[in-house]
Amino acid sequence: MGRAFLLLVDVPVTPTQARHRALAARDAGLAGVVVSPSHLAAVGEPAGLTVASVVGYPSGRHHSLVKAAEARLAVQQGAGEIWLTPDATVDDPNTLLAEFVAVREAVPAPVHLAVLVDGPHGEAAAEAARLAGADRVVSGASIRTDLPRTAVGADDLAGVIAALEAGADRVGVSELSALLDG
Repeated sequence: MGRAFLLLVDVPVTPTQARHRALAARDAGLAGVVVSPSHLAAVGEPAGLTVASVVGYPSGRHHSLVKAAEARLAVQQGAGEIWLTPDATVDDPNTLLAEFVAVREAVPAPVHLAVLVDGPHGEAAAEAARLAGADRVVSGASIRTDLPRTAVGADDLAGVIAALEAGADRVGVSELSALLDG
């Protein structure tokens, strides 16, 4: 389970619930948790757990500078990894590259930068992410990329195993039961 992240961005949770779920994820042996920026203070920095924050989520239709500022603030509040959401309708690779570079500059290494690359332009977005210095991509579908990939969308153990067998090195799940139920 050390390659799984618990996703707390699409489920209605209070800050207190986010903290409890993050601790449960750590205790279950997960690698990390992904939270909304507004939950970072509540989740804190639990030992042994990577805390990632989404930026520009869910639509990606925020100005690049707003995303960069949001990413920087998330890191200042304890995020060790940023999951950047681009606008999935943008098909110009240079526009994507400029946005990814702006966020990478706002959160330099050792902070990890992941880019969500689903949608019709996923592979172009993955290439722009690579060129901008992103550390990984996040995708619900298997895409061609040289970057490590976190798969999302698995809702049971069979789905988690299938995602790993399809080349993902990490998997995001919305419920711990996806990993614990056989």
